[in-house]
Amino acid sequence: MPSIVTQAIVLRHADYREHDRMLTLLSPSMGRVEAVCRGCKRPQSPLLAASEWFTLGEYVLYAGRGRLNVSSCNVAESFFPLRTDYERLKYATYILSVAEAAAQPGDRAVELFTLLARSLSRLAYTDKDAQAVAAAFLLHFSAISGYRPRLSHCVRCGRRMTDDEIRLMDIAEGGLLCADCQSSLRPARPLSPAQARWMRDVLARGIDKTDMPPSDAPGAVLSEYVETRMEKPIRHEGLWR
Repeated sequence: MPSIVTQAIVLRHADYREHDRMLTLLSPSMGRVEAVCRGCKRPQSPLLAASEWFTLGEYVLYAGRGRLNVSSCNVAESFFPLRTDYERLKYATYILSVAEAAAQPGDRAVELFTLLARSLSRLAYTDKDAQAVAAAFLLHFSAISGYRPRLSHCVRCGRRMTDDEIRLMDIAEGGLLCADCQSSLRPARPLSPAQARWMRDVLARGIDKTDMPPSDAPGAVLSEYVETRMEKPIRHEGLWR
């Protein structure tokens, strides 16, 4: 089998034998990829940087011993500042976990790869609020995954809602909930008008251009929304303020 050349981001690594690591990669063309990085833990190994979490680069893979192996890597970005700021590291690790849970082997993941790379760059190299960046990742992730939340109309009756009416978001149905449609049998989460405006503006303009206060980012609601849709809970103790 010829070598495979692909861009990838390291989502996870695990020790494998004495000097090796098993890498979980996100490739825009191949989706989630498991590959062995042999000898990367040896002193002065040229593959050590390629086997670290967050690393983005061009990976050369080959098939051998029944699995893919990393032959070489041209590292483009390590997002090193994440390793020196625990607050930002928490959110970066969380969005990696979301990407890992969502990506499937063999499925193209161009939009997810681009969204993850840009979000890691914002966390590493800008002073943007880390929670707001992670919330924006979740919001855009929901959009590219096909379950963008409905933020103008009641998700049950379809009536257009004014900002003054916004009080709840139905996690299961995926949108705002008006007072007439509330039911104790269908749980909903509190959502303020400011949080709804933040989501609408970030979806329309992006996190880089929005002038909405980062404190309005509904991280806890969005994490529950995304994880419910994926049916894969992800640990995030103490993440959302």
